[in-house]
Amino acid sequence: MIIGRSTLEEPEIAYELFQRAHGRGYATEAARAVLDAATVTGRKRLWSTVGAWNTPSLRVLEKLGFERDHVSTEESGEVVWLTRSLP
Repeated sequence: MIIGRSTLEEPEIAYELFQRAHGRGYATEAARAVLDAATVTGRKRLWSTVGAWNTPSLRVLEKLGFERDHVSTEESGEVVWLTRSLP
């Protein structure tokens, strides 16, 4: 978890993989571990920001229960903001 574009109370989940590691489930596995850690540390919600072009990352996050909150435009293009409530 990183503070990133979010806050310490509601941090942002972020990951980046080498091309050779794509498509092997590593992002999903790592994100699940972060969700577990966030829950254990008492977080109530996580954020994630993903370039609108990054369909694989959007699929990973949506598979893990993240929902689209809004879209912003930055120098690099459109950014999708997603959230995930935690138990």
